[in-house]
Amino acid sequence: MTPTHGSSLVSDSRLATHEAGTIAYAEPAVPRVPVVLSDFERVQLTEPCEQDELKRIQVHFMTLAQAAKRGLKTDRERDELGRTIAERMARFGTSSQYIATRQVCVLSSNFVTRSDADTGTTRLYGGLRTPTGELLDARMSLFERTAETVFERIYAESTAAPDDIVHVSCSGYLSPSPVQIYLSKRGWYRTAVTHSYHMGCYGAFPAVRTALGLVGSSYASLPRPKRRVDLVHTEFLSLHFDLLGEAPDNFVTSTLFADGFIKYTASPESEFARGAKNGLKILALEERILPASLPEMTLRPGPFQFDMSLSKKVPFLIRDSVADFVTSLCAQAGCDFEREKAAMVFAIHPGGPAILNQIRNKLGIEESQIAISREVLHRHGNMASATAPHIWQRVADAPDVRPGTKVLSMAFGPGLTVIGALFEKL
Repeated sequence: MTPTHGSSLVSDSRLATHEAGTIAYAEPAVPRVPVVLSDFERVQLTEPCEQDELKRIQVHFMTLAQAAKRGLKTDRERDELGRTIAERMARFGTSSQYIATRQVCVLSSNFVTRSDADTGTTRLYGGLRTPTGELLDARMSLFERTAETVFERIYAESTAAPDDIVHVSCSGYLSPSPVQIYLSKRGWYRTAVTHSYHMGCYGAFPAVRTALGLVGSSYASLPRPKRRVDLVHTEFLSLHFDLLGEAPDNFVTSTLFADGFIKYTASPESEFARGAKNGLKILALEERILPASLPEMTLRPGPFQFDMSLSKKVPFLIRDSVADFVTSLCAQAGCDFEREKAAMVFAIHPGGPAILNQIRNKLGIEESQIAISREVLHRHGNMASATAPHIWQRVADAPDVRPGTKVLSMAFGPGLTVIGALFEKL
């Protein structure tokens, strides 16, 4: 049998008994197709804003919305409410020590109004089109327009369509989806679409698993192999900031999360090797749901926005499970974690600074090994599913991370789900 281009063949010999005795025969070989992630392209729609300024802006809009909800009429009442919200923001909001800047695209949307008659902080930051915040339908319409803009930016110079696009998001869903709308506009009718939605911060990993399956199965089972599967993340998380929420975790999440948009490609290693570029070869994937953890992190559509809850237990539940998880993940690829961990780079989803600290201490690794994860959090905030690909891009492009380095990546989300991948930098 002639090997399929770009694959290696693995055969499985079994025994058959005939009258003459026992003989060995070989079953048909199964192609194994190594898959590489490469061609990372980040899209920035608005200029990142400094964290401390964003917190002041949020206090302003929360004050407007809650004053409207309560029917407050006097400046004194509104000022008193604003001081209370500012105190809670100072107590519970994520410090600029951990996040310096974030992209918050909703501030540039038509949800924010401007008028020459505005005064005070409203003149500085704007007013609200809908006094107590937009309903979910309006938010989804804005998501649709924003995601279409991302696709237009990504493929503006492209003349060749990918075989498939996996669209990843936990911040917006419509049918037809933004990717289907864009493909129809371009006339790329033969590009297949997979929607990988609502998994939150760990969403990149199931999307990679899907792309891996699309490429690998096409060589094993289909007449036409796939040479390019693009993954596109459109995380418009500022769309879901809750202006009416008074609970501490609302201040945490709304100062932790940010908007992130990124595209990358999964392709057979043979296709990747044709160009001089950096990439991450997929060696292993693993996923687990932690027992007795279902209520600790939730993400549910509400009347105004997608509502998220985040328990203080999350970093500790992750800490207690991570050592066994990484050992099992590495073993899939014949890698002894304890023996090889000192030479690894760790691309850990920075759900918050506490998660990075707990994992670093539990695994006994150096701060330098999670430096890129820490930097992405500091420069961009938590971009949900788009965060891990931002880290992967930095690892792939980093000159001090040499080819052959193993990269252990992890993320976490509702379930609680712990999911990870082992890569090799090429």
